[in-house]
Amino acid sequence: MPTPFVLSAPTRADLLALAGSVGGGVDPRDLAARARQDHPFRVVLLAEGPADLDRLPALAAAATARPEPGPLALLFSGQSSQRLGMGEQLRRAFPVFDAVLAEVEEQVRPLLPAPLREVVAGDDPDPLDRCANAQPALMGVGLGLAELLRVAGVRPDYVCGHSFGEYVAAAATGVWSTQDAATIVARRGLLIDDLPPGGGMVAVEAPEADVTAELPPGVTISAVHSPTSVAVAGPVELVERVAAVFAARGARTARLGVGGAYHSPAVEPVLAPLAEVIAAHPAKPGGVPLVSNTTGGVVPPGDLATPEHWVRHCRQPVLWSGVMSTLVAQGVGTFLDVGPSGALGRLAAAWLPEDRRGSVVASLGAEPDEVTALLTGLARLDARGHHVDWAAVLDALA
Repeated sequence: MPTPFVLSAPTRADLLALAGSVGGGVDPRDLAARARQDHPFRVVLLAEGPADLDRLPALAAAATARPEPGPLALLFSGQSSQRLGMGEQLRRAFPVFDAVLAEVEEQVRPLLPAPLREVVAGDDPDPLDRCANAQPALMGVGLGLAELLRVAGVRPDYVCGHSFGEYVAAAATGVWSTQDAATIVARRGLLIDDLPPGGGMVAVEAPEADVTAELPPGVTISAVHSPTSVAVAGPVELVERVAAVFAARGARTARLGVGGAYHSPAVEPVLAPLAEVIAAHPAKPGGVPLVSNTTGGVVPPGDLATPEHWVRHCRQPVLWSGVMSTLVAQGVGTFLDVGPSGALGRLAAAWLPEDRRGSVVASLGAEPDEVTALLTGLARLDARGHHVDWAAVLDALA
C-alpha cells in the first residue's frame, strides 16, 4: 500500500530545498503536518518504499504553482456502476469507511435474502445486479467515500448523482440518516425488482429530436446525456428496433446493462408504494446544493425531503446534460466521481470539451488497487488547488 509524502513551500526554490532534505527515515505524518494549504508549490508522492523518495527532487523541480480551484462538485454514480468486490480493499485500509458499509449492511440485513457483504464479495455478478442488492451496496460505497472525503477535509460546493445516484447524493448531504437511506433504497430496489420483466434500455449516439422522431408507441426517452447522446426505454424488442434504425445510419448504439425500462412508464406501478416508503422515514433539507436529474437545475432544499420529488425522479428521464450545463454555468472547476468505478466521471468527461476533461477526477477504482486509486484521486484534488488534510488521511489509515 502506498504512503503519501506531502511537501509544500512558498516558492519552487524552497520546495526543491525541502525535497533535497527528505531522507529515508522521515515520518510522512511530520511532513503532512508541516504542509500548508496557502503554499502554492506542492508535491504529493505516493511512495511504495524508501527508494521512491529519490524522486522528490525531480518532482519538486517540475512543480508549478497551484491554480485557484473553483467550485467542487461530487458526482455520485448510479446503478450499473457496481462491481464485485467494490470497497473490500478500501474497508480493510480505512476503518471509517468500513464502519459506514457495516452500518448499511446491518440495516438492510432483515430485508434481503442474503447478507449484502457476501453478495458484493462473491464471484457471481447476477445477485449484485439485482436492484435490491445493487442500490444499498452503492449507497454504502458512496456514503463511505463521502465520509472519507469529509475526514480528508474535502468540502463540495455542489452534489449530483446519475439516476439512483441522486439518492446517494441526497443522503451524503444529510437529507436522511445512513440507516434510513439504506432502508429506503433497499425497499426501492425490491419494488423495482418486482416489476414485470421484458423491459430494457438502449443508448443511442444521436440528437434527442432525431431519436424522438423514430420512437414507436411504448418507447420513451429515458435519459439525455449530451446534445448527441440519449437513452431510450421500453419493451426489449421495441428498443432494439430503435437501436437497429440508428445503427443502420452509422450511429453507435449499446444495450444498457439494466434489468428494466427505468425512467419510463414501465415504473409507474412502483410510484405510489415508493412514495409511502419515502414518507415513512424522517428527512430534512440537504446541507449542500444538489443539482437534480429531473430538471437539470438546483433543487429547492426542502423538496429533497418530500416523496413528490422522488416520485418525479423515478418516472422522469435523467437530464444529465442539463445537470452538467448547470454545474458548468455555476463555475465548477473540478468534477469528482464518487463511486466504485469512475463510470459517471467518464460520462461527465464525454460531455465536457476536450481541453476540460482533465477536470474530472475519480475517487475510486479497481486498478491498480482501491487504496492507490483513492490516494491518487486525493492527490489530483490537491494538485488542482483543493484542500486535502493529508495528516487526517494518514491518521485514518488502519
